[in-house]
Amino acid sequence: MAVSTAAFFLNQPRGLSGDGSYSGHWALGPEDQPAILWGQGTPGAIQPFTLVNKGSLYLQVDATDDTTMVWQKVDEGLDAADWVQLLTATTSGVNQVSRSALFDISAADSEQVVLHAKAALTITKAYLLWNEATAASGAAEGDITIGVTTGGNEVVAATAYTVSKATGSVSNLTIASGAVAINTSVFASHDQATGAAGTYFLFLEWDYD
Repeated sequence: MAVSTAAFFLNQPRGLSGDGSYSGHWALGPEDQPAILWGQGTPGAIQPFTLVNKGSLYLQVDATDDTTMVWQKVDEGLDAADWVQLLTATTSGVNQVSRSALFDISAADSEQVVLHAKAALTITKAYLLWNEATAASGAAEGDITIGVTTGGNEVVAATAYTVSKATGSVSNLTIASGAVAINTSVFASHDQATGAAGTYFLFLEWDYD
């Protein structure tokens, strides 16, 4: 999204607009009141972004669909970093967690759809929570691969299950790329080895972009 080249007042604090329609600073007021601005693009290091007081709001009318369009001024450093995009529970910045169906590693190889992104998101963590212990010895019990295509490994490359994992223990997976585009599904491919034992839930944690 481009940086704003102009913004406009919804309210017009006295001293900033010059028309005196608001009394921005009066005997009982500690300082000038916050303002409400609107415009296109993200806040920039230009007027009126640099003029208004902390606490002011900016409404970005060309924000990406289904994302928050409200910014608040939290500093007075005369730059774009003075503004932060406010968060909502359905758009961005709020950590989300999903849990897969139970998988039995003594079963046949299989694949599950474990997540569908209704908005662009970034997977930040992936881990297995063991419901029943894995075998105590022997070769690898199999592996898990996670991707944004059927059989893909874009999110987590094939990672072998670990032997001697107790019930309630966690196996952390390494994220290759956590980026998931809007309207994209995430697939987990479960591969088992002969003689494997144990069951787990796959957990994914993510933030909306």
